[in-house]
Amino acid sequence: MNRTLREDLHALAEQAPTVDLAAQAVRGARRRRAARRAVVAAAVTCLVALGGGAMLLQVRPTPPIVLVPPETKALPLPAKGVGPVEQAFRPGCVGSSCTGSPWQIVTRQGDTYQLGKEATGPLEVTADGRRIAYYSSKHRGIVVRDLASGKTWQAPLKQPAKDFAVEYALRLSPNGLRFVVSGLGDRREPNKLVDVERGTVTNLKRGWWPVSVSDGSGPVVLAKPYDMTSQVWVLGHNPITIRDFTYYYSSLAPDGQTLARLGQTVDRNRQPMVQRDGSLVTFSAMRADRENRTSISGLPEGLHPSRLGSWLNATEVTVLAVPESPGGTGPVVYAVDVRTGKSRELFAVRKDGLNVVPGLVR
Repeated sequence: MNRTLREDLHALAEQAPTVDLAAQAVRGARRRRAARRAVVAAAVTCLVALGGGAMLLQVRPTPPIVLVPPETKALPLPAKGVGPVEQAFRPGCVGSSCTGSPWQIVTRQGDTYQLGKEATGPLEVTADGRRIAYYSSKHRGIVVRDLASGKTWQAPLKQPAKDFAVEYALRLSPNGLRFVVSGLGDRREPNKLVDVERGTVTNLKRGWWPVSVSDGSGPVVLAKPYDMTSQVWVLGHNPITIRDFTYYYSSLAPDGQTLARLGQTVDRNRQPMVQRDGSLVTFSAMRADRENRTSISGLPEGLHPSRLGSWLNATEVTVLAVPESPGGTGPVVYAVDVRTGKSRELFAVRKDGLNVVPGLVR
């Protein structure tokens, strides 16, 4: 039988079951959507049962909010009621560029105060931190101030501000009412012993640098390096010669006779030829007969002794240790036992600008 292709296709269509394809497609889509909903519901149920831990892994945590505390501004120095000073500083000051920059003081309790604009010259603090002495442009001289009571004393010596535009020293007695003020580098080069209570000014020989000043009529110690040696002179006694060229002395010990200095090593094959060797030397300021030397121990790596200051008691002297290289840790003040060399930390010194440590010999 000879049939056409169209007839064969028609015959096959008649044998197939009747199907609504559109409805079937809709039903299929509904089944697939329902299946996806069931899977999602099951997954959520599982996450809830697990405490949501898996879900947390999918969420990026919100960065924490870091609050930067505002910079603390120094308060004006109160008229009275201020505790002992730990240190004083001039932020951002280096050398002669400090002209006009205000001084700030930090008490042992951590309070920070700023002095007025008239205190733009040198400033020193007594060893106990209870009094400050500063150059007042208003009074054209040194003013001593008791921080607790607010009482002030004006020195009986008028000085122009240019006296302090060069290298200078202001060495105070323990109560601050007797001091030596010196200047090097200009034509005048003042070097004077001032007694505020008695109202007297005594001229000292040029070239002698102040090391220690006692209260009342007590000893005054000066020093003068020369060539490879130095001389130490207690006024009223003959100068003695020591074998180190150095400015690095302590004040007088409580016995009124003993001084300490930083020890040195001389190596003519190295530059600089004279180097501080980390030792501490004690000797009599009036007799060049015997010395005791001990190595300073307990300083952290990277710090070396740089300056000496006042005595805390009969056996401990203050030592300022500074970093060996720029960018290291800041300077730190230590107490060092002159018998054993053992050191203990007192406080860290601020790194920004010019610093003053109470009682430090500079």
